[in-house]
Amino acid sequence: MTTPRLEVRDLSKTFAGVTVLDRAHMSIQPGEIHALVGQNGSGKSTLIKLISGVYRADAGGEILVDGTRVGPPVHPGRLHQEGLAFVHQDLGLVADLSVRENVRVGRHATRRFIRWIDKARDRDAVRKTFEFLGVPIDPDARVSSLTPSERVAVAVARALQDREAGSGVVVFDESSRAIPREALPAFYEMIRFLADQGTSVLLVSHNLKEVLAVTDRVTALRNGTVVDTGVPTDALDEAGLTRLVLGRDGALDNLVEVFPATLVPGEIEIRGVAGGRVTDFTASISRGEVVGVTGAVDSGLLDLSALLGGARAGAGHIAVDGATVDLARARVADVLDAGVALIPQDRPGQGLALSLTVEENVTAPHLTTRGSAWWTGRGWRHAETDHVLDTFEVSPRKRDAVVATLSGGNQQKVLMGKWLLGKPKLLILDDPTQAVDVGARAAILQATRQAAQQGTAILLCSAEVEDLAAVCDRVLVLEDGVVARELTGPLTPEAVLNAIFTPVAGGAA
Repeated sequence: MTTPRLEVRDLSKTFAGVTVLDRAHMSIQPGEIHALVGQNGSGKSTLIKLISGVYRADAGGEILVDGTRVGPPVHPGRLHQEGLAFVHQDLGLVADLSVRENVRVGRHATRRFIRWIDKARDRDAVRKTFEFLGVPIDPDARVSSLTPSERVAVAVARALQDREAGSGVVVFDESSRAIPREALPAFYEMIRFLADQGTSVLLVSHNLKEVLAVTDRVTALRNGTVVDTGVPTDALDEAGLTRLVLGRDGALDNLVEVFPATLVPGEIEIRGVAGGRVTDFTASISRGEVVGVTGAVDSGLLDLSALLGGARAGAGHIAVDGATVDLARARVADVLDAGVALIPQDRPGQGLALSLTVEENVTAPHLTTRGSAWWTGRGWRHAETDHVLDTFEVSPRKRDAVVATLSGGNQQKVLMGKWLLGKPKLLILDDPTQAVDVGARAAILQATRQAAQQGTAILLCSAEVEDLAAVCDRVLVLEDGVVARELTGPLTPEAVLNAIFTPVAGGAA
């Protein structure tokens, strides 16, 4: 047996008498791509923070790199020398700085005596790292000018700089959340390249398909305990991996059958919506119905929700209970006044105020209808927030929790609750289960059906065929910016997938 590249032995962490991680253990071999999986709150983040030195572990555990003990305590300033590098969720790049400045931050070459940064040496070091990665990126280019896949390469280059080829461990901590779908193949290719060179990779991920496609072995955490480790991923399928994560079968129920449609008077008419790749989106949605919209990447799907929610300039009309909104002239406030709410895909950038509390986020859209000019009230804000916390099982169940401290799945639950409180007539959901774990996914989809049962019309824009089949009464398939076909229930993931990738004879109709 070779010496493990990274070995974790009996790491534990206790906060205020509560054990959140109990004797965690894991072993990663040189050149291995190893996955760390688990639900939100399972202990994944705590384990990574112990390895990176953000938290100090309880007494008794060990962290070893190539057989040498490096902690605890782990000294963050010495991580690079000890063979550990981290690429976090947001990639940690400063868009307004150059590639060279981002890669070399904290490791600048300096001239003797005067301590000035030697830009030429830095530039040469960055260029050599990119040559190793096989990515032709100009060290002097602004990060803001790069494509998503190039930004990933910059984050990886920073982790690898000054490192002997094939050595060390790179930890990707939910990094794929920050990467658009179209850039993911390049990201996976880079991970495989690193492993082929002998560098070990620890991939922390909520995406089970990603884990099965990319990694060699997997370690699963549940309720702060390692339930299994070193399991070969080629011996698992998605159902088996889900059972590791949840401790049970995680297959989605047919929520259309569990929560059947209850139509109420009123209909939403959408006519001639255009903008971006959308050329003419026209549809009717009954109150109490869930209608899915899907399509290939270039179909217009990625543009549609922002156009309908007034978040992006476009053309077309939405008629809600007889009142018509002209999207060419409407502001977001006009769309909201008509009873249309949008839950965007970019929840941190467009959906939530991360620095505010759960209560502040949940109640902000409703202050003008529930409060007054001189007093917002307290009782209703507490009651409404508690309702969201209970309905969506948000963890932790704290009104004053800062949203930035919540996991992605719990942030999405807060965002759903925030807009459902106002009982919108039309709710537009843009890929609502993106970057959430399997448990949160089920809760979000169930809440979608329940909202429809209470009289809201739901338009679900998503490329997740399992979600669409489980929750939709109908699915509209976009092709070349228009609705090319309509699927009616009962729906299956296979039928939705086939509809997306089977062109209509003679073009869209």
